[in-house]
Amino acid sequence: MSEKRISGIQQIHIYLGKCWRLFKNEKQWKNFISSFIIILIISLVTGPDMFQTYSDTNKGAFAIVSACIWSGLFNSIQSICRERDIIKREYRTGLRISSYILAHAIYEMALCAGESLIVLLMVLIRNHSHLPEKSLVFPLAIDLYITLFLVTYSSDLIAMLISCAVRAETTAMMIMPFVLVIQLVMSGVVFTLEGISKIISYFTVSRWGVNCICAIARTTRYVDWEAIYLDIEGCDPEPSTLTGAWGIMLLFCVVYILISIILLHRVDKDQR
Repeated sequence: MSEKRISGIQQIHIYLGKCWRLFKNEKQWKNFISSFIIILIISLVTGPDMFQTYSDTNKGAFAIVSACIWSGLFNSIQSICRERDIIKREYRTGLRISSYILAHAIYEMALCAGESLIVLLMVLIRNHSHLPEKSLVFPLAIDLYITLFLVTYSSDLIAMLISCAVRAETTAMMIMPFVLVIQLVMSGVVFTLEGISKIISYFTVSRWGVNCICAIARTTRYVDWEAIYLDIEGCDPEPSTLTGAWGIMLLFCVVYILISIILLHRVDKDQR
């Protein structure tokens, strides 16, 4: 691949084509089946007061966000490190690391969009009789879909970052459970967070995902980004509560992509 003849945009197109071939040849469409099975199990155990009271909504939101995080992490945890030798060779012949990462980011975006749609449909079907009557920003289904997508995609890009940082697939798979545990523990649902743990929670996708779903259900109120949970119905958070959390997760995505590009530039220094 010659850098003089192939532009960065063309390289993105080339690697998107490669990702699509992998999707078909390696049957990555099975990820959609996994997402369906996981959210189906969660839908069977969520309470009838989901989207009605804080307690049920908080627990249900935690379960749904956990499913999205798991799907996102599993999507790309091995996607880069398994091709590291190929990347190293092509990098020396003109591969633009930024084009390669952006191609994968676009592909993962499409994958996460499909997975999030499956989760959304199951949530709407399971809770159709007791969904909130009003939405915050867009129609309810769109508010939920944006939230689910951002949680899944942010988690996917965390996994891609890890895949760029390590050299072996086994190492990536060893790290993934620790990342998942951190996300779940720091969500603020299972444990009350104080001090340094509370600060760390602001940098987790899980916290903002759960907060978004609770805000959509109007079972939570925010003051200066500090959540005051109320076990009552009828809370009326501002639309900025939701859009602000979306903005933070979107910022996470941008930062993860930039760090992935920086990390993968070290591929030429591999000693193996």
